[in-house]
Amino acid sequence: AFAQDLEWTFLHALSRLGRSGGASAYFRLSTRPLDQALAAVPADRDGRKRRRLDVLAGGYRLRDASAPARMAICAVGAIVPEALAAADELEREGAIPTDVVCLTSPDLIFRALRARHGLESGEGAILDRILPRDRPAPIVGVIDGHPHTLGFLGSVRGDPATYLGVTEFGQSGDIADLYPHHGIDAETIVG
Repeated sequence: AFAQDLEWTFLHALSRLGRSGGASAYFRLSTRPLDQALAAVPADRDGRKRRRLDVLAGGYRLRDASAPARMAICAVGAIVPEALAAADELEREGAIPTDVVCLTSPDLIFRALRARHGLESGEGAILDRILPRDRPAPIVGVIDGHPHTLGFLGSVRGDPATYLGVTEFGQSGDIADLYPHHGIDAETIVG
């Protein structure tokens, strides 16, 4: 979603190419302009360092609910503004305090979950940072790709989960038409 996240992940990916044990990387980019202030990159050195490590691990908590969370929205890429708008609407109504998680790599989060279950090497610490066990809440996963990409998120803490995304392909139009058509607009996320 954000240029700073892309810089960190792209440079990290380049550093791993051509090395023993290295790997390739896949980036989904968008031409949709986003307000970069929404990234809320910490200004202090330690906060930026923690954010960078979480970005490289697969995701970070973009916004914590104003009260104990009753829902978590986990969003990927260009859809983050809709997730934030939905959280704002839910908070405004006062009914559902909502955490917002920005996933920079659903793949890395899935691998962390597999590592937690002993199914591959690595560690699962990022899972407790993005979806802490002491903040259980139903999850709404939203992506401007196929929703099955996020279908594992509910098993991180055993939360009920719903996944929104694009299940039909070939339509053309602008975001104002396509996001509601696919059910990934802020109003549908709130619903």
